[in-house]
Amino acid sequence: MNIHIIFHSIHGHGYDMAKEIKKGAEMIEGVEANIFKVPETISTQIIKKMGAVEKIKTFSHLPLATIETMVEADAIILGAPTYFGSPSGQMVAYLNQFGEEWVKGALVGKVGSSFTTSSEQNGGAETCLSNLNTFFYHQGMIIASVPTALTYEEMHVENKPVGGYSYGASMITGGMNDYEISEEEKKIARLQGKHVAKITKALWLGMKNI
Repeated sequence: MNIHIIFHSIHGHGYDMAKEIKKGAEMIEGVEANIFKVPETISTQIIKKMGAVEKIKTFSHLPLATIETMVEADAIILGAPTYFGSPSGQMVAYLNQFGEEWVKGALVGKVGSSFTTSSEQNGGAETCLSNLNTFFYHQGMIIASVPTALTYEEMHVENKPVGGYSYGASMITGGMNDYEISEEEKKIARLQGKHVAKITKALWLGMKNI
């Protein structure tokens, strides 16, 4: 069973989350998780002004996501930074290519889940995740949330801001994109990967017996 984790990131936080999600998914026997990046549309000049050149180099070795990346997967986990409550334009541009696959029903029945990053706890992460999940609805996919409410107390930390959410894993990057992923956020990301993998495996085994 193949889980494809497809993300966009400029400052590398999305890649940090994707690696944790991959670890969680591969806790389930028989599951292989692979990470892909969506094409970057911002010019090198602007990326330099953003101070993100070195960060992007850390995941420059990853393969680019194509339409086939989704079609060939049993489950798809999408990740994008939150910009004004929505996914990045780069991720939206990638998803907007799937009109023909919608007509064909090429993604129907696959498992879908999402994750995001935002500069602060109230930075629009939930609406971004909802936007990504809406893509899954339109494609006829099965959405896997994150069962954090009953699983991790980290979701209810009162003395510091922590990402999380039942809509999908998230992390807080700070206003200057200078935060590292916290241990709590790592746990929730791994939980998401594991949860998606368990559901995917159960569906795969069930379909074999029909």
